Amino acid sequence: MNSNTSVLVVEDEPEILELISTLLRLENLDVMTASSGEEGLRAFFQRRPDLAILDIGLPGMSGIDLCGRIREVSEMPVIFLSAFGDEADRVKGLRMGADDYMVKPFGADELKARVAAVLRRAAMPAVGEDRSDFTDGEVLIDHGAHTVVVRGEPVSLTPLEYRMLSVLSGHRGQVLSQDRLLDLVWGADAMEAAPESVRLCVSHLRSKIEANPRRPKLVETVRGFGYRYAAAA
Repeated sequence: MNSNTSVLVVEDEPEILELISTLLRLENLDVMTASSGEEGLRAFFQRRPDLAILDIGLPGMSGIDLCGRIREVSEMPVIFLSAFGDEADRVKGLRMGADDYMVKPFGADELKARVAAVLRRAAMPAVGEDRSDFTDGEVLIDHGAHTVVVRGEPVSLTPLEYRMLSVLSGHRGQVLSQDRLLDLVWGADAMEAAPESVRLCVSHLRSKIEANPRRPKLVETVRGFGYRYAAAA
């Protein structure tokens, strides 16, 4: 990994904090640490890291709350840590904008693999960025500048959301299954993505580009098959 890449680790258990920090520094990463949400937020604004690893069960400001504060100003990758492994807790973390989720205890190899995968996805060029700009009258995608304008207003998308939109719009009118979207959007990291990752990413994308996310007209669900970007009228 790149020594210029900085990682913020926020964990209130000293032994786990030390373990994660040591493992990441051995991977040649610049690591900053905090033991509370408030301390982590200050470190984020001071250093603007490339990745944050947040424990959900922090005292005071929780990891969920900290992620929400970070998401107000940044789309940097976030990995959640938690002692709880049930699906509802995992989904809650992903819905708050996390890019991945790890359950404690975890192995050193798993931590390194997930960190590498998240950083790799964040650095991946958008699918089809060499194509001409896309527009359908509502959505304008500038693939060169990696910008999206919806109904005249600029919209901020995470790297995953941007690639999802690029893939769907690039296959306009075609139904893409969940497995196909995992291959096209997550690429080499598809096997590590949580089963609900496609559904959640589509949900986040709709919340940003649809006039009424509860009744989407751009990104359509084709029940039993997958998703489709609406064909031209």
